[in-house]
Amino acid sequence: MFRFQNEQKILDIGGVNFGGQPGERRTVIIGSLFYPSHSMVSNRRIGEIDEERLDEVLGKLHSSAEETGTPAAIMVYGETGEAISNYLRILSERTSLPLFIDSSSPDVRLSGVKSASEMGILDRVIYNSINSGTTEKELEGIQEYGLRNAVLLAFSPKDFGLKGKIYLLEDGGGILKNGLVDLADRYGIDRPLLDLAVMSMEQRAGSALRAIFVSKAKWGLPSGCALHNAVESWAPLANVKAQEPALYRYVDEAACSAAIMAGADFLMFGPLEASRRVIYAATFTDELMHQASLDG
Repeated sequence: MFRFQNEQKILDIGGVNFGGQPGERRTVIIGSLFYPSHSMVSNRRIGEIDEERLDEVLGKLHSSAEETGTPAAIMVYGETGEAISNYLRILSERTSLPLFIDSSSPDVRLSGVKSASEMGILDRVIYNSINSGTTEKELEGIQEYGLRNAVLLAFSPKDFGLKGKIYLLEDGGGILKNGLVDLADRYGIDRPLLDLAVMSMEQRAGSALRAIFVSKAKWGLPSGCALHNAVESWAPLANVKAQEPALYRYVDEAACSAAIMAGADFLMFGPLEASRRVIYAATFTDELMHQASLDG
């Protein structure tokens, strides 16, 4: 089993540790709530949800994490400032897990950061994400609230492969004047999570697995991805998903294990409703990694 020679930084965010040597730590499993097609949401403008159903989903997440010892976090998607604020309030009352602030709108993301600051939970929220399209205004907004945690999304529209991802983090990859790692640090992000950018199967999803290894070897920072996006977009599976949903679930769980075996410190797995099966698949893979690491 591989072991990195450089120091592997372990970042405590909201009481959950991200990072470390493969086989010596558990992978953080991150599931999503309130995304655009999520039926749990009844009013996307104000963030009105089925709270009874949410309690059921969170109950399965918490129990699975407790049974296995696998750490977890929640990706919180909002479409308006009012919605993201309401989601954060509801979740902060029900869980102590780290919360990722996610939206297609930078204004909504910053509104979420503002709300988290006002609620006193800023230390356990993570900005998703700082990327090649992030503006100086957005970075200044992050800095103004004193947020220290953010995902750095290593997606290069110029190069979907390994070099595009690593160069974007390192020196901007011909897109930015500075690499994302240095840029984030300049604006106060000293607890960055490197997302090696799986956008779809067609955009060389497999390169992210190699990039996780390279990024950990180069920076020693927590690195991971959302390999679930490749499962969602893989044409052969899409053709049979409706008729054979179990087949889709098997491949989804295999993707989870593949990322962990590539050294991922964290893994975004899609809808939080899948947490129980994904957590058990991740825990099994982490245990295999641990046993393999004992052989030196």
